[in-house]
Formats: sequence, C-alpha cells, structure tokens
Amino acid sequence: MKMKGLLCIWSVWLAAPESIAFVANQQQHRGTIRINDFSLFGISEWRDSIFNLPGADRQPLGTEVGPPAKEICILPFPYDEVLLQGQEKQLRLYEDRFIKLFDYAMEQHSGVVAMGLIAESGIIQTVPICEIEAYNRMEGFGIFVTLRVCSRGQLLEITQQDPWLKATCTEISDKVPPNLELPNLVASNIENFMLLLSSMEHRLAKVSDKDGDGDDKDVAEMRRKLQAAKLDDRFYDDLGDDEDDEVSELDRKGRFTQAYNVALSTDTQGYCVPTGTKLDRTPQELTAISWAAFCTNVLPDEDASFRIQALDADDLFDRLKLASHMLREKKSFTRQMMEKAGLKLKGDEDFDEDF
Repeated sequence: MKMKGLLCIWSVWLAAPESIAFVANQQQHRGTIRINDFSLFGISEWRDSIFNLPGADRQPLGTEVGPPAKEICILPFPYDEVLLQGQEKQLRLYEDRFIKLFDYAMEQHSGVVAMGLIAESGIIQTVPICEIEAYNRMEGFGIFVTLRVCSRGQLLEITQQDPWLKATCTEISDKVPPNLELPNLVASNIENFMLLLSSMEHRLAKVSDKDGDGDDKDVAEMRRKLQAAKLDDRFYDDLGDDEDDEVSELDRKGRFTQAYNVALSTDTQGYCVPTGTKLDRTPQELTAISWAAFCTNVLPDEDASFRIQALDADDLFDRLKLASHMLREKKSFTRQMMEKAGLKLKGDEDFDEDF
C-alpha cells in the first residue's frame, strides 16, 4: 500500500523524540489520572473551531472541496509506537516546551493533539489525532497525561518548529463502498482468523519445557512471548469499567474483542445507512473490525509496518484486506512454529484460505 509521504523537518530535537515524556504504558485502565486545571472538551469542539489560516479557504480549480484545514499541535513519537482508533497512551510531560504545548492545546485546540510519528527522514504525513482524556499536574514532576486516539489526519504544512511543532492538517474519513457484501465477507474471515490463531497459539503456549527440549530459538522465543502474555496482558479495558485492577489473561480473540469494543465506542466519524437496508454489519462495525485486527499482538511494535499502512489507508475495504493479509501471514508463521515444536496440525491449521 502506497504511503502518503513524509514531511521533512530538520529540527535538532526531532532526533530524540523519546525526550518528550516518560511513557508509562499504552494500555492502562481509564480513570487513573485525576482531572484538574482545565475543562476537557475534545474532537467535536476542535472540529467546530475556526482557525485563521492563510490560504486555507483557497481550493484549486477542478478539485473537490475537502474538509477544512485545522491547526494542531504535534507531540513526537517513534513511528513504531503508532496508536490506532481507540488506543490510549499515558505520558509524563516534564520539559518546559511540551508543558507549553499542552497548555496551548488545552486553551486553543479543545484538548486535541496529533501524534507525530518520526521516521529517519522526517515525520509521517498521516497522524493519529488524540483527545487529552485526563491529566494531573504535579509540582516538580510535570503533567501526567492520558491520550486516546479519536481520529486521524493528514499534515499539510508545518507552521512552527520552535519551541514545539504546530501544523495545519485535514481530518481523514474512510471511503465506504456502496456495496458492503465483500467487506462483510472479509470481516467474517478476519474473525475466523482470530479464533484459529487463538487456538493455535494456545496449543503452542501449553508445550511444556520437557516437550520443548530441542526447540530452535524461534520456537522457544514465541512460546516465551505467549506464556508471558498471561502475566502482562493489559490490552483495552472496557470503556467505563473500573471495577478492579486485576491483570486480564486474554488470548488473541479476547484482545480482538476488547479492541473492537473500544474502536466502536470511540468512533465519531458518523455513518449513513439507507433505511431498510439489511446488513450483516454496519459500516461503523466494519470500521471497528478493520482497526481492531491490528491491535491484537502481544508486542504491538512488531506489527508497526502494518499498523502504519492501516493508519494510512483511507478506504475501508482496503484496510480490511490488509488485515486479512497480515493475519494470514501470522497463521503461516504460527503453523511453522507448531511444526518445529512437534505439534500435530489439525485440518484447518494446515490449510491456507485464499481471501
């Protein structure tokens, strides 16, 4: 899938994006940070804001009128930390420039910021757009912030680099095909893949040390990750569910279900469904599946290239097909690991569907 491109920025501080904050964990329970100082607004208020941007009202002749350009502040992150719809990250902002960025975003942009994904040659042009969900100022420690992805945008121009990044962007909305029969078919295949991969990974994780003697290092490493996931698996708590603070033990299917629920609950794009239309899944449900499919790996950074492509896809059907392709690769790899571990394959585990 073709990327939209990079915006080259030659500021020295971009060479060390990790200096912006101490990152606690990108999957944490909601409501763990106390809200204070400002009233939180969000993406709806940012969309309604009017910015005085030179040339923003000019549209080239012969082109469709697109969404209006908006001003947005950018927090830099390594590209492999990309978040998708509904995902959240907790940060500690302690440098003066980023505290000023935070205050500006709260006062001028309704608490909305962009997640600038830094590659070797610049910043990736498609960015996750995040709401500041909650925060807490602590004297001497900076500001503890919870961000949640609520949309995405395309950067048009960097308008400020010092002391922090500010840009103009347009919000991206998916192209939804008029006939949803094929997207629904691919979505069903994705759900089937999740069930099958969960079963295969469960069998592989249960291989005992004795049974695993003689495994090559790839098999041993995969088994280690799957077993460790049971002790450190905080993928997506249900929205508004703070009943306990226990670590959940979820397989890939469970992580997919929770990611789907969060993506569905945080989607604010709006969809039109003709009256009387009978669908297996609505466009909003298909969109949630297309995001959730990329949010099930134990180590999300291992899927960074696929996640970047998913972020960049502005066609719902293309993103669903990309997810199916990724999961087929995962199934093939897991099957190879099972064969190396001496596990007998079942019929569906030994068959590659052509989606």
